Amino acid sequence: MRRTAAARRFALAAPKPDDCFDPMPNVARAEPARCTVAVAEDHPVMREGLANLLAGEGGFTVAGSAASARETKALVARAAPLVLVMDLMLAEDDGLALIKDLAAIAPALRILVFSLQPEEIYAERCLRAGAHGYVMKREPVATLYRAIRDVAGGGIAVSPHVSAAVLGALTSRPRKPAGAEAELTDRELQVFRLLGLALPTRAIADKLGISVKTVEAHRENIKNKLGLDTASALTARAAQWVRQAEVP
Repeated sequence: MRRTAAARRFALAAPKPDDCFDPMPNVARAEPARCTVAVAEDHPVMREGLANLLAGEGGFTVAGSAASARETKALVARAAPLVLVMDLMLAEDDGLALIKDLAAIAPALRILVFSLQPEEIYAERCLRAGAHGYVMKREPVATLYRAIRDVAGGGIAVSPHVSAAVLGALTSRPRKPAGAEAELTDRELQVFRLLGLALPTRAIADKLGISVKTVEAHRENIKNKLGLDTASALTARAAQWVRQAEVP
């Protein structure tokens, strides 16, 4: 079985249980004297607080912050940070699409996702899209600092749970079920989340640059995968998903 680029990166980044975000602890890596970091976060209090935390941690220089995908692209182009610490969901903007765009326009940028979204569903998707690490917001702040330094030095920062799941897939060991939402494709997850934000079909189509008919087809596929019978049940499930995954 051919390994994807993300799978090969994961294979090199299997941390020990007590070395949570240090995938290659015995390998010397060059680390800049001052790590320049940018922050992408749509919640103002979280954005300002995170920037202040990183600036107060002596090893980091904060190059700026952004609240949307458009602002993030402009910030990266203007400030050229070494590391971008980004939330996966920036209001209605989709983080997976942003990661893919940034990987194309700024290939030297190191991207660390810092999110409330469940890692068992999103971490591997983010690495496939071009990110270099994934940290849940429930983790201690020291874990975030360590992850920033790891990705700045050329490493991959993921939790033991994520590494075990991906390496298990590479060796054909069955994964622990992560919920029906894990069966959705990246595009279906985008549509599902926007439904949870109460966007109508036309607005979702405009947002994603696809046709209304395509959105409707995705809705049907999502309903089938989640075992839902009605449009109202789908909307309620999507709204519940957004509440559980995105409320700080």
